[in-house]
Amino acid sequence: MSRTAVALALSFLIYLVPIVHVHGGTLLGIYLWVMLVEGRGEFEPQWIALNLALAIALQAAWATAFRWILSGTWLRWLLVAGFVPATAVTVVVMYLLVIPTLFLIEADDRPEIGTWPVACSVPDASIAGLPTGVTLALERAGEVWIHSADGGYAVLSQPDCSIDPRKLFFPGVQGSIGFVGPGGAALYRMDADGDRQFEYWYLDRQQSAPRRIEAPSDLSHWAPLVDAPSRALAWLETRRGADRQVVAHIIAVRTLPDGPTLSIPLQIDRVSNPRLVDFDLAAGYFVILRNYREIIRVGPDGLALAAPLRPPGFDSVGANVRLLDGGWVAWDGYREKGRYRLAWSLPRGSGIYEIPKGRGIMAVSADPAGRYIAISVSGTLSIGSVEDSVRVVRVRDGAEVWRRYLPRYTRGRAAFLGSDRLAVTVVDGSDIRTDVLRLPAP
Repeated sequence: MSRTAVALALSFLIYLVPIVHVHGGTLLGIYLWVMLVEGRGEFEPQWIALNLALAIALQAAWATAFRWILSGTWLRWLLVAGFVPATAVTVVVMYLLVIPTLFLIEADDRPEIGTWPVACSVPDASIAGLPTGVTLALERAGEVWIHSADGGYAVLSQPDCSIDPRKLFFPGVQGSIGFVGPGGAALYRMDADGDRQFEYWYLDRQQSAPRRIEAPSDLSHWAPLVDAPSRALAWLETRRGADRQVVAHIIAVRTLPDGPTLSIPLQIDRVSNPRLVDFDLAAGYFVILRNYREIIRVGPDGLALAAPLRPPGFDSVGANVRLLDGGWVAWDGYREKGRYRLAWSLPRGSGIYEIPKGRGIMAVSADPAGRYIAISVSGTLSIGSVEDSVRVVRVRDGAEVWRRYLPRYTRGRAAFLGSDRLAVTVVDGSDIRTDVLRLPAP
């Protein structure tokens, strides 16, 4: 066999070079096979072509190197100890970093825009991403929850930029906040004894101290919502028969602090995976998410009040929707590939706003008047150098009217305080603060 044939045969060893990453590893040949055979629908043709071209180029380099080694003395074989590790490093860098970055991350280098004046500023505090409903209760009330550097919580309110500390957790006790509403209302739980047996507590501005709330004894998981103006809790229960099949879905409503519990049979398909995402007792409706993609308002009798809302273009929205007077805002909570999108249909206009690839939508807040939408954006990949950002889009024409960049992974948020203020988290070096901006006049 000629030296050329032997060199060509040895060059195929390159497909045994390992591709190692933090979650495991594979071989170059297996990586290319999986991409070519099983990943055609997931990877762009140009991506596959570039991966194959690089592999062929590396194999050609190996064939040339082996041809040169075979043409000399045995000392040339010592070079293998150098070019094999070098090839392994090249393979990892190119296949796991450089090439994926070309196809998964789009450039987004627009300058910061918008010069909205600062009405007030809260040092050492950031906007807290706490669970709330889908009907903009906090935005309409002109409130936002902030998290201070010392670990405490407070409510920032308009129109006077007042700060109301919320003393929720006992010192040294672990817990989590399950839901917040207007008036400083918070439902949270604590593990006082460290035995994973949680106690539920409620606090709002109408009471001087937190009050313990008894959880239903027959539920293994309890996640109620709060209607702060009515001082009521509501949650959804799924009833099953002896065969474990679903027989009914029940909306349970309890007035605070320890009033009776009212059960409302939900008139909905038993296999529709309903989830209660908001309610308003005074207005007489409950908001149900059905099959992760449809929003239904039901009345006190459990019957639908109108046709289901299904934002077009979204296979699943989950709770990533906000309901405004006469319209809605929806966005991608997770997207396997392609750009994350935000869409809206409101009296002042409809549109779609896409986030350049490599970034996801972390949070959304809408102006209750339906003029603006604030979007908090963060990188979705461990590669690249994508900065976080906060953008404000005008509903009328989809134009971006305000943008600020934040350091990577800082997860800065924005939230409207009524229809004339916007609270934003600002990171300046090691300093973090929350600024309240005045919106332009209508």
